[in-house]
Amino acid sequence: MADTFQESLPHGLTDVPVILGSDKTMLSTLSGDKSAWPVYLSISNLSKAKRRSVKSNGLILIGLLPRCPNGPKTHTIKIAYQESMATMLRPLEEPAKSGIKVLYADGRTHHASPRIALFLADYPEQCNITSVKYVWCPCCAIDSDDM
Repeated sequence: MADTFQESLPHGLTDVPVILGSDKTMLSTLSGDKSAWPVYLSISNLSKAKRRSVKSNGLILIGLLPRCPNGPKTHTIKIAYQESMATMLRPLEEPAKSGIKVLYADGRTHHASPRIALFLADYPEQCNITSVKYVWCPCCAIDSDDM
């Protein structure tokens, strides 16, 4: 059994951990009723300074999920969120399995395999991702009345 994920990859394949992030954003400053969820992608092989720098393009907007209008049930909104995320991430499926040739900063071409390593989200987005009811704790079985 491999000690690390890198050792479990086929010989010559480099691991490229992908970081995703999402947070509900207000689009309208005057009326305040227009919101969406931007979804960002970065890779953890970048240094923190490069990833956070606006000029380095270390963080890429891969999609903007609109807020569903009032009316649909919460479960329907969560399913729509999950299906949209699956659609946005589908282009990573094949490269994750077989790898893709990537030109690195050292000028050499490497065979790389992207994988989702981290999803940064606050509590409302975590509830949408995991289909957990909004005010329930996804980590424990204690009823909210007993806290």
